[in-house]
Amino acid sequence: MRSRSARSQKVAPHTRSGELTSQSGIVTGRLTDWAEALETTTTDLMAAIDRAGVEPLMDTGVSKDGEGHQRPTRPELRCIAMTEADVGRVSAELLHLVPAQSSR
Repeated sequence: MRSRSARSQKVAPHTRSGELTSQSGIVTGRLTDWAEALETTTTDLMAAIDRAGVEPLMDTGVSKDGEGHQRPTRPELRCIAMTEADVGRVSAELLHLVPAQSSR
């Protein structure tokens, strides 16, 4: 199977900030949009992804084998994709970062 461009697959690229796209159980978006949606920072989000043992389906900040150029690592340029199940695992991991509120 060959990889096709987003345009040939009739999938709109991420043109605006602030949006995540979900289709067929796969959620995609810019790293900054993920952090905003999950109410965290990009640094904490990436740490939670690592701790949860999630391997993003796609990460534009990671070079492919044999690729000779640098990939964009700035959060506003970097896009990632995960399954909805993995989003749940990362969200649960992020909840461990928030200190439990004491009851009065």
